[in-house]
Amino acid sequence: MIPVVLSAMVAMQAAPAKPAPAAAPFAIGETLLYGGKWSGYPLGEVASATMSVIGIDTVRGVASWHFSLTTKISALFFHNHTELDSWTGLLDFNSRRFVHRVNEQGKQLSDDDFGVYGDSGYYRNRSDTLKKRTPPNPLDDVSFIYYLRTMTFKKDSTYKIPRYFRDDHNPVEVTVIGHDTVEMSDGSRRYCWVVHPVVDEPNGMFARKANAKIWLSDDGLRLPVQIVSDLVIGHVTLKLKSIAQTK
Repeated sequence: MIPVVLSAMVAMQAAPAKPAPAAAPFAIGETLLYGGKWSGYPLGEVASATMSVIGIDTVRGVASWHFSLTTKISALFFHNHTELDSWTGLLDFNSRRFVHRVNEQGKQLSDDDFGVYGDSGYYRNRSDTLKKRTPPNPLDDVSFIYYLRTMTFKKDSTYKIPRYFRDDHNPVEVTVIGHDTVEMSDGSRRYCWVVHPVVDEPNGMFARKANAKIWLSDDGLRLPVQIVSDLVIGHVTLKLKSIAQTK
């Protein structure tokens, strides 16, 4: 996963109760391409990422979005390649399958394929007999980013969202820091919401130590135009370079 605040008094608010609508601000074929820089290596890009809406698949008889996120980091003596795939219900926006692969320094750290059964209250990895608790409306790491794109934000608010598929790490807390303007690669500027999601999971995408912040365009598309995440030394900034529409 991507290794990714102003202090403020925040009002604690409940997350939107209804699931993300079918008429979402993304569509099949949307592909977002990112370039990344590490603060500890100022000579050029050391990271890249691709976030895609691959299509609509059927999972256990339910029409589901297929989302994909891949990231690569190659900086000096650190190399990481992460592949994440999510299958999330088209109408109910519940995660049903989540694939998580991480190769770091040539070692396969993770190779997981989770079946997520929100209607039965559990998830499990591959054919494991061990079942772990999941909430009724689960979201995985990738579908959570797309869910953020459907939310309505208020400045200086924190939303508690008890939907992370690993139920013992709930709730996800999303603090809305405020607005910022990001200069894009083509010289244009996008006005964005800046949000700070936290999942109480040591090595996850939104782990507290990662201090991840996401800049979402404040328009009808809610594009994640920038993601900043802390590393052991410094931080990595992924910035949207281009948008493709594939078939």
